[in-house]
Amino acid sequence: MKITNITSTIVNINRSRDLATAYGVSTATNTVVVQVETDDGVTGIGQTVAGGAWGGDSVETVKHHLDDRLRPALLGADPFNIEGLHQRMFQAHRTAINAMTAIDFACWDIKGKALGRPVYELLGGQCMPGAVCHGFVEREAPAAMAARIEKLSAEAGWTWYKTKIGFTVDEDITWYRQLRDLVGDEIRFQLDGNTGYTLGDAVQALTQLERLGGVGLFEQPVRYLDEMAQLATRLETPLQADESTGGGPRSVYEIAKEGAAHVLHYKIHRYGGLLPCQRMSAIAEAAGLEISVAPYFDIIAAAAAHLAAATPIAKWPAGFSDMTDTILAEPYQPEGQILPPPPGPGLGVEIDEDKLAYYAAQQ
Repeated sequence: MKITNITSTIVNINRSRDLATAYGVSTATNTVVVQVETDDGVTGIGQTVAGGAWGGDSVETVKHHLDDRLRPALLGADPFNIEGLHQRMFQAHRTAINAMTAIDFACWDIKGKALGRPVYELLGGQCMPGAVCHGFVEREAPAAMAARIEKLSAEAGWTWYKTKIGFTVDEDITWYRQLRDLVGDEIRFQLDGNTGYTLGDAVQALTQLERLGGVGLFEQPVRYLDEMAQLATRLETPLQADESTGGGPRSVYEIAKEGAAHVLHYKIHRYGGLLPCQRMSAIAEAAGLEISVAPYFDIIAAAAAHLAAATPIAKWPAGFSDMTDTILAEPYQPEGQILPPPPGPGLGVEIDEDKLAYYAAQQ
């Protein structure tokens, strides 16, 4: 089997609710969808996120990497040889990590479809139910957040919610104290700082937030590993590394060496796909760390669920993105607090070609 063509399509879909973080406000998620065709008639699909102004390549840059750098290097290659394809992509453009992710997903999809097996079996077999999920509440006035938590908990049974900190110490503490007074003691919060604090501010904020109770996990409140390591020794609450994982397997080694986190948050597009994530997980498991896997949505969500299902340390929750539409032929959503991997061959999801064409026309 040989790769005969690779096409890429920019797809930007609005969020159901704006996302406010220490980086700014996001109204949409920008992605590039890839279709990899073979001479056996099997087509694999992939998708990647473009960070843009929040950190990373724009969708236009990712598409350029796919069309002008990676595609010529991969035509005629064997899609089953995923290790070899990563080496080819690295030689063609070593910094095109986001673009590599979409190709990686598509080739696992081809391999699974050709063999008639789901991707999680190719990754070693299912040992977990899928990607563990939490609820998400946007940062807004405490009363509005409490009302939304009450509604989501009644509808879906959520007791774990992620929300944002990293603004100012006084603002965050005042806001969280008021929020805690309005929700039940069974509600746990994952507080994500998105590197918004200095170390001094983080010490002040996180120790006081911890004393207020209800915090299940602090996520990347500061930027640097030495700062994360200092916080890890001061806090009783587990600390999750997100932005610090951006270097892939090497980052996991450095986080473990520094004692900078207890949990790693995988955003697969940052590392180049499922193959690098398996390497990361081997290092993490050896170091006694555990992971959460960001499912996002659509093709990315399917890939994340397959990875989590085949990874025994994938025990911590992450958020499924709430979008206004899907490019998939059939809706794919969590079942309760778990996003199970689709059972079909390959990634187990297919593209709605009409929707893909519609969103391509909107660019």
